[in-house]
Amino acid sequence: MGVPFRPLSRRELLAACAGLIAVAASPAFADPLSPEARKLLDAMPGKAVLGAEKTTPLVTELVDFNAPDWRRSAFDMRELLAGDAKLAYAIVQTPRVGVGSIEAARVALAVLAMQPAKFGDFYLALAATTGEIDGVKALNVVRAEGLDHYKVFRAANQPDITDILTQGVALAAALRVLETPAYVIGAEVIAGYADLARKRALIAAAAR
Repeated sequence: MGVPFRPLSRRELLAACAGLIAVAASPAFADPLSPEARKLLDAMPGKAVLGAEKTTPLVTELVDFNAPDWRRSAFDMRELLAGDAKLAYAIVQTPRVGVGSIEAARVALAVLAMQPAKFGDFYLALAATTGEIDGVKALNVVRAEGLDHYKVFRAANQPDITDILTQGVALAAALRVLETPAYVIGAEVIAGYADLARKRALIAAAAR
């Protein structure tokens, strides 16, 4: 039996669906990044910044843990950060594949809020798992990483976590992307998985 995570309310679900419908009617790329999207991105709560944490992120990735290429993208991120000590890489939770994705996103946001220094290890440990990811699997990783999974579970069900997820839907709509992973690199939005070589080229261009 699964862990009883708090579901989104009817109003929250309607708002999420409206945002996704708006995205689906939009082109896959929004280039350049619009002022509205930049404002939402800069103000987005629950944004995990890895690497050079005191630097404005040059890369922001929109994440669903059950998207087909999420694991590849997570390990690409590890390679990028290992090769560039000045790079700041942000993670934004935008789950849309299913209930399991929402549950796992709640856990990730709770880990970030409670133990931000542990988020990177948790994130990559989750990427090292196999199969579908849900709240139970995410909490198992929390426990394996030495964190208090009971406290994380309680935090994952708080209203502020729901608010962050709702704002993630609004951000995805403003960025005019539906498929994840999706990236903002500099002022360019890329919908769908970009391989490591392409990311490096885009980062180099944005850093100029």
